[in-house]
Formats: sequence, structure tokens, C-alpha cells
Amino acid sequence: METTPKISRNLISRPSNSGCILKLERTNNDLCQLERKLTSYVCEPNTYTLFIKSETLRQTLSSLKNTNAELIKALKREKDLKIELFEKTMAQIRSYLEIQKSVEEYSNMLRY
Repeated sequence: METTPKISRNLISRPSNSGCILKLERTNNDLCQLERKLTSYVCEPNTYTLFIKSETLRQTLSSLKNTNAELIKALKREKDLKIELFEKTMAQIRSYLEIQKSVEEYSNMLRY
């Protein structure tokens, strides 16, 4: 039985700047862990196709980390949470969940 990660219900039920910032900072930490995993020798690509996949994942991770940092700065500048920033936060979290799944699929491809 496979379970899928879910976006924190607390963040959705009572959104706030600090809640969004906290979730994005945690996501950033998780992105760093995924990045370390991809750069470890265990995830070394052994075919050209896997190499391309690995590079794409690394670029996506880097892009997500940069966007997270920009979003955190924007949230810290605002006194009250704006709908636009909340929606961007939710999109970032969804993007993180997608890249996490992609990294896991990549790891599984390396095993076979």
C-alpha cells in the first residue's frame, strides 16, 4: 500500500505568513537533502539517459531552492498574508512533492 505525502492541513486551515515561512524553510531543508542524495556516489548515473535525468533533477532542485528563498523574503516583507503569496507557497510545496517523487523514481531506476 502506497501513501502519498499531503500538504499540511494546518497551513491550509489557518494560513499565516509565519506558517508559510516555516513550511517553506522545512521544504528548503528537504530540498537540500535531496540535492545531497543526488550528488552522492550511490546516485551516480551509469548511462547517458540517467545522466540527463540526473542533470535535469539537479537543475530543478536548484531552481526550486532559489524560488523558495525569494518567496520567503517576500513573505517576510509583508505584514499580512496575501492570497497571491499563499497560492505561490502552495504551488512551491506541490512542486517539492513532485521533485521528491521524481528523485525517488530516479533512485529506483539506478537499482535495475
